[in-house]
Amino acid sequence: MILMSLLLVLSLERLVSKEPRWHIEKYAGQYREWLIEKRWLSKKNTSASLYLCLLAPAVVLAAIEYFIFGAFLTFIEQSVVLFICIGCPALRATYKCFLNAAERNDLQACSMYTDQLGHCTNERDSQSSLNENASDEETDDTSSAKYQGQSFGQHLTWLNYQHYAAVMLWFIAFGAPGALFYSLSRSTTEALCAANHPMRETSARLMFALDYIPVRITAFGMLMMGHFSRALPEWIKYALQLDVSAYDVLTIISAKAEMLTPEEQALQAENASVEPKVLVKLAKRNVIFLLVVTSALTVIGSLA
Repeated sequence: MILMSLLLVLSLERLVSKEPRWHIEKYAGQYREWLIEKRWLSKKNTSASLYLCLLAPAVVLAAIEYFIFGAFLTFIEQSVVLFICIGCPALRATYKCFLNAAERNDLQACSMYTDQLGHCTNERDSQSSLNENASDEETDDTSSAKYQGQSFGQHLTWLNYQHYAAVMLWFIAFGAPGALFYSLSRSTTEALCAANHPMRETSARLMFALDYIPVRITAFGMLMMGHFSRALPEWIKYALQLDVSAYDVLTIISAKAEMLTPEEQALQAENASVEPKVLVKLAKRNVIFLLVVTSALTVIGSLA
């Protein structure tokens, strides 16, 4: 049922345009408002209370599946929950707007759309991991276009992981409750960070733990679908490190797995959309890789 739900939901997600009521952000926001109203999400609360509040909906959903639903109803429920949790309509719209701005060579608009992606929780210089050899003194329009494309490509790779690959992996491991728990935790962490809430560090630590294994599985899929020999040393380097953020791991390895060709580098100087397009193709191939692995695990009986 896991594989069938994934295939069904990913097909629908590509074909239909989601309305707000079909995305987790709406329900996560309502849940946070309810927690604030009940004073369960305030400055005085402990870390344990936050973790319990985020885990509670998943536990309730798991109990409903186990004690009430049969196999068929569980399949329907899991597919609906996965459809709500996966994807990001706002991200897709911003990506299309960025491409249009890049085609017009409107660097100011490219910068604006990069900022719209939001990267409150990424405490790093997004330029350094993808452009380590670039000169810090580049100031002309060509280097600006290159920077904007790479910055957008980095954030796009990370958000694509958070809204697709990570949700898929949590769904594969724990079903709909796992996808719900991860999506709710991610949304809450972003909201607390944007609001500069006192518990933002607590939620960030939770996300570090939730992303630790999935981001390395995703990065491994990217090196399998990209340049294996070039990216494998980086994957091995970061595989067991506990002091490197998930954002760094993913963007560094994806950059090694899918480096621009000389022709693409020349085009990037004129069109900031070249690198984001390359990284999006890599992310799509990685989703296919995850589906193939899931299919193999289903065939051998490791997944239901």
